[in-house]
Amino acid sequence: MPVKKRPSTPKRREGNDTASKIVLAAREILMDEGHAQFSMRNVASRAGVHLNNVQYYFKTREHLVRALLEDTGARYRASYDKLLAVAPADPVARFKALIEFSLQDVSTWETRRFFIQLWSLLITLDDRSGTLLDDLYAIDIEQLSGFIAELAAGTAPAEIRRRASVLAAMIEGMVVVRGAHSRNPAEIKRLMARAHGVAMQIALGRIPEE
Repeated sequence: MPVKKRPSTPKRREGNDTASKIVLAAREILMDEGHAQFSMRNVASRAGVHLNNVQYYFKTREHLVRALLEDTGARYRASYDKLLAVAPADPVARFKALIEFSLQDVSTWETRRFFIQLWSLLITLDDRSGTLLDDLYAIDIEQLSGFIAELAAGTAPAEIRRRASVLAAMIEGMVVVRGAHSRNPAEIKRLMARAHGVAMQIALGRIPEE
């Protein structure tokens, strides 16, 4: 028998709202001021709460960063759900829509600024194992794997994950190299068309293994 979800009390909703406001402030600090200004005190100021409130919900800066990663994953899941709600039923068309969304997303100033600053922040927090960076891209790889599994039905899960990892690397790499390649709109259009084609080849396993 399904367990009924316990109704949220006003106090619980208020707590969730405060935590969400703190995470949003953390995101805005990265976007507007950069990773060097990412501190619990600055986030508290941006959120309009006391430092003790931030530390109540997120005991350390790493706890806050992990919440920021979860928020980032949730944002992309919501975007993908919205995309799929209007996408055609055909798996090829759906995958092309995903790639178009992803390539357009990494071309925006907001996305480039956020991820470049987030990478820098994670490096300053992380140990040599790269755990936080791994956690960030595990979210991306998991989401891409779902689209590839739909497109390449019958493919082994391990192979789907390999393809998703390569595809994630290509898309994220565009954050850095897109502008360095060219600032000419016509050439950027050609680059994106090539990226579309390569993405499809990766997803279908048509890239040589050796």
